[in-house]
Amino acid sequence: PRSHQCFCLNPLTEHVVHLEGCTVCAHTKMPPRMMDVNQAGTGVGNWWKGLPPITRWMATSMLVLTVAGNFGWISPMYLVLFWKPILKKFEVWRLITNFMFLGRLSINFVVRMLWVIQYGVPLENQVFQFEPSDYLFMLLFNGALCLAAAPFLGFVMNGVPLIMSMIYVYSRNFPDQVVKLYGMVAIQTFYLPFAFACISVLLGQSIIPDLTGIAVGHVYYFLHDVYPRTAGRMPLKTPGLLRQWCADWGLRGAAPPPRETQGAPQGFQAFRGPGRRLGQD
Repeated sequence: PRSHQCFCLNPLTEHVVHLEGCTVCAHTKMPPRMMDVNQAGTGVGNWWKGLPPITRWMATSMLVLTVAGNFGWISPMYLVLFWKPILKKFEVWRLITNFMFLGRLSINFVVRMLWVIQYGVPLENQVFQFEPSDYLFMLLFNGALCLAAAPFLGFVMNGVPLIMSMIYVYSRNFPDQVVKLYGMVAIQTFYLPFAFACISVLLGQSIIPDLTGIAVGHVYYFLHDVYPRTAGRMPLKTPGLLRQWCADWGLRGAAPPPRETQGAPQGFQAFRGPGRRLGQD
């Protein structure tokens, strides 16, 4: 007989319970219903669907376009950043696909895909949890800076600078965390982007894309976090049109926690005075 796993729904907690070799469900007193592992909330498909939407869309686009370009389903020449076709033939999709095509299929591609998920998920779920449109605006702003620098640096693919800018913003929002590089060397998250840049040098790769991403991420972080704290002004605001567009597409963040009133009186206060000790004037 084919091996299987049994699951049932606990009616009290509404949690799926895994039953090892059982014949009767302990909660419903009925034989358990046969379920596929994916139906029980596990598996790669459910994990992928559980990613926050913007990060999931970004990772999916990078995976699909990079695989398609390497297998010849789409010519990479139609994905990279060439300004002449954009300006003369209106091939405007290149402004987006040059970020999503990551070059040859290799271990570097796998590592960068993992970076998108590892650092994009906490950015979307924690740093920008109350307003996903701010996260999308960060990606658009950083992407625009990468496009502006590309003609001077000779870049036709900007995926690495964009990913590195995400890692830089992550490192500034979680500076005291300690992570292990490839499971070996412990390092403070604050120095993580520079550590990745050094690894690129050790592997014989160009450090320019990494440094470009670090510079782009620093510009965003300075304008969005540092400057407003010192000057009291916010020069970098998410456009209202983008917020409305995200809301129309169902990209809504978590509800912010209610603000606590500082020094609010508790209970009935009508007859409460300053208070004096007995026996004193």
